[in-house]
Amino acid sequence: MLPAVLLIARKELAQRLRDRSFFIIGLAAPLALAFVFNLIIGGAIQGNLDEPFDYGLHDADGGAIAEAFAGQLAAIEGNGDIVLTRYDTPEAAEQAVEDGDLDAAFLVPSALSVSVMMGQPAAIAVVGNIDSGIGTAVARAIAEGFGRGVATATLGARTAAEVGAITLDQLPDAAAAAGEMLPPITFTTTEIRSRQLPAATFFVAGLGLFFMFFVAGLAATSLLEERGLGTLGRLLSTPIPPASIIAGKTLANVGLGILAMVVLAVLSSVLMGAEWGNPVLAFLVIAAAVIAAAGVMTLVGGLARTAEQAGNLQSIVAITLAMLGGTFVPITAGEGLMAQLRFLTPNAWYVRGLGDVGGGATGSALLAVAILLVIGVVTGAIGLARVQRTLKP
Repeated sequence: MLPAVLLIARKELAQRLRDRSFFIIGLAAPLALAFVFNLIIGGAIQGNLDEPFDYGLHDADGGAIAEAFAGQLAAIEGNGDIVLTRYDTPEAAEQAVEDGDLDAAFLVPSALSVSVMMGQPAAIAVVGNIDSGIGTAVARAIAEGFGRGVATATLGARTAAEVGAITLDQLPDAAAAAGEMLPPITFTTTEIRSRQLPAATFFVAGLGLFFMFFVAGLAATSLLEERGLGTLGRLLSTPIPPASIIAGKTLANVGLGILAMVVLAVLSSVLMGAEWGNPVLAFLVIAAAVIAAAGVMTLVGGLARTAEQAGNLQSIVAITLAMLGGTFVPITAGEGLMAQLRFLTPNAWYVRGLGDVGGGATGSALLAVAILLVIGVVTGAIGLARVQRTLKP
């Protein structure tokens, strides 16, 4: 049986390599699109932490608490971590964010200091630039950190007033003084092995797998094509077992998919500076992902009656999985529905596995490999069982 499988695989490989569409779908398209995606939105995803963040401040309060917050921002600016610009109106600050001049803006409400002294709810609004996710997150963290510190300081002042250590008239001054004594917020740079893929690697990996769905799924569609052309009947009249025909075609297209993904990894490293981590572990994740893609596409192809139907169904499934898996735009980890649904797709496990490889988390990377293989084997087994009917005379 093995010689027959290899014979079919060699025939399939020769046919695919003669077809220039393989080089376009498997190599040129994902690499070109990854370059464009990385050029356009790569900076927004990854950010540039070497440059200070540009922040704006509008203070409609002018009270002690607001001045303490402005002092905190001035201290951070003195460290060279941010560039702070004051605005006379909140509309001017918001417009600067919208125009892309600021990463984020702090809007201090008019009754902030009084509300804090009275123990009433109060908040500093943070308006973030949609193209500066990291800058917005840092601004929010600064505001939240200051808020927690002020709440603690105010509670201490109110407690002192209740026990008679200070009078009620002295409460505002005591709270303000405590606010000014908050420890300064500082930025530090720590070298870590991040488990988040660099933007270039993310796009090459995600788009590469997206196109591999079409390459690896050719095993099922080619059988339907040959049945429509009448060549399948002649092939079945030979001594080659039907199972060998399926195995040979699957082996050829999975092998081409793995080869294309490896070539993409090498080219992206040279041309785009993509980082793939340990090459052995990265290869295992790549191979498992292609097997998963082949299994899913074989199952989808097995549901079709013609090659055209198979191609249409495979396109729908590939695009749906790519969107759910965060292939085109990263889905932020969290408790949202999309953050959970993405792990129903091989796309998300593939990216996570590569991230684990880059972060040195070998155990987690091997878990991703195992899950991808389970997806591929289960869906592939069901799909191949359905494809068997294609081989009936």
